[in-house]
Amino acid sequence: MSILISTNMYPQNDFSRVFSYAEEMEGRAGVEIFPLFHQPGYEETLKSFLPGLKKFPVSFHGPYYQAEHSAAPGTEEYCRTMEMFRKTLEYCAVLSGRYVVFHHNNCSVIGADRPELIRISCENYYKAEEMSRTYGIPVVVENAGVSAYGTMMFDQKEFINLCRKENYQVLIDIGHANANGWNLRQVMEELKDQITAYHVHNNDGIHDGHQRILNGTLNFEQFLTDFRELTPEADLVVEYGADVADDEAGIRSDLKKIAQIPFL
Repeated sequence: MSILISTNMYPQNDFSRVFSYAEEMEGRAGVEIFPLFHQPGYEETLKSFLPGLKKFPVSFHGPYYQAEHSAAPGTEEYCRTMEMFRKTLEYCAVLSGRYVVFHHNNCSVIGADRPELIRISCENYYKAEEMSRTYGIPVVVENAGVSAYGTMMFDQKEFINLCRKENYQVLIDIGHANANGWNLRQVMEELKDQITAYHVHNNDGIHDGHQRILNGTLNFEQFLTDFRELTPEADLVVEYGADVADDEAGIRSDLKKIAQIPFL
């Protein structure tokens, strides 16, 4: 397993700030790149950071902004999403990345034809997974969406059943699980043989706040206990939001806490 630190906290020209945290961890931490290919100049910025990134274990989040994997094939949104996903795989391969994260949807499902969105997004997953095989990069499926925002496509039972049926490799976002009222330990128990990684952050139990691991209603100590018992080989990806970025002392404290897990 690895501890990875997401660049989600930073704007495109600033994400090399994660390097200092990874370096301080002395080989125990790496970087999850949250790609921003929708922004002009991002690809050039990423290229400039490649030498630094090659020093660390790396994973990539899939494209999120202006990306939608439930978009119908042939639409502008679909084409844009798949092109950004291809670029993500390309750079993940350059960096010998561990995996790329896949969201079935980012859009609202309230008032939409949910069965049709599910059908399309599952078909699009297979296209993305087929593309990933040409780069030799695994795809891991995240429990995306938050009920309060109307973006949750699958409830807990539906997500577990889909992951089992399709034999997905899985990334569990514990903040999403908390905001949606899921029984996190049950999810971990039922998918433990498929869980590759976790996004770790906390929130108020309703909103997707991406706060520090002890700042919220999720019992992070209990999660660590369950993690050690059920999925000790999975990665822990610290995925904080922009409002946490300047709390450097707090981030260091959290990374130190995670690194104290006995088997690391």
